[in-house]
Amino acid sequence: MTTPPVVTGDLDVGRRRWLRWLWIPVLAVVVASAWWWAFHPSDLSSSGRTIEARVKAGQTVYLGVPAGDDKARTVTIHSIKISAPGAEVSTWVCHDGAIAQTTRPEPFCKKWTGAKNARLAIGGGDQLVIGVTSDTPGVVEVGRAHLDFSDGLQRGSSDFGPTFRVEFLG
Repeated sequence: MTTPPVVTGDLDVGRRRWLRWLWIPVLAVVVASAWWWAFHPSDLSSSGRTIEARVKAGQTVYLGVPAGDDKARTVTIHSIKISAPGAEVSTWVCHDGAIAQTTRPEPFCKKWTGAKNARLAIGGGDQLVIGVTSDTPGVVEVGRAHLDFSDGLQRGSSDFGPTFRVEFLG
C-alpha cells in the first residue's frame, strides 16, 4: 500500500488578491474626471475692445453684447454682475433679434425676458442686452458682464462680451 501524499500550504497557487481591489482606484479616477467636467465648462468669449455710445442724461441706452468667437451654445444664466459706477444697470435677453445700441429696443426683438434664470442661445438668435441709465451728464464705464451659468450639466462662471463707455449728454 502506498500512502497518500501530504499536502502543505507551501505549494498552493492562489489568485492574486490585489486584483480584486483594482476597481477602487479606477472608480476614483472616473468619479474625479466626471466631477471636474461638470464644473469646468469652456469660458464664454470676452473681448478687449470697448464699445462707445452717447445718449441724453435720464434716457436708457440698450447695448447689445456681441456673441464674439463663441460657437453656437445655449446657456442658462443664474446670476449676472456688471459694474457701472454712477449708473443704473438692467440686463435682458433679446430672443430672435439683435441690437447694437438703441434707446428703443422693441422693434429689434420678438421677445424680451429678464436675464436672471433666462436661457441664452449664443450664436443662435438670442443676445444679452444691457440697459444703462444715468440722470447726470458724464461718462460711465460699464465693465464686462460676469455670468454664473450652466451649459447643459456643466456649471461655470465667466466674463462675457466687451466693455462699454457711455457718454450721457446734458
